[in-house]
Amino acid sequence: MASVSRLAGITAHTMRQSCTIYRYAGADDTGQPIYHDGIPTRCRLAIRTRRVLDDAGDYITNQEVVVIVPADTAIQAMDMVDLPAPYQQGAVVASVATATDEWGRVTHQAVRIA
Repeated sequence: MASVSRLAGITAHTMRQSCTIYRYAGADDTGQPIYHDGIPTRCRLAIRTRRVLDDAGDYITNQEVVVIVPADTAIQAMDMVDLPAPYQQGAVVASVATATDEWGRVTHQAVRIA
């Protein structure tokens, strides 16, 4: 990971929600995922609603939850996240994008869930 920005502390301070991250440890003999014990962390949920007009002229509305976590949080694809109520428990991480400042230093991470 690149160096952490001083802005990372300010960004982390704005995260008033909490979630629990379970690190992916592999799969058992039947292919079911195995996770380590949960690690509570601060977060902020960004709910994005997208409305698309399809070929039939109907609107399709999709909601996506992006979890913003501090820069120093250890998280990667395949990990599991318990989000704050009333949102999904046991959401699997699809991807993690690292946000940087203008000097390339990490400010926070944006986690997309499956």
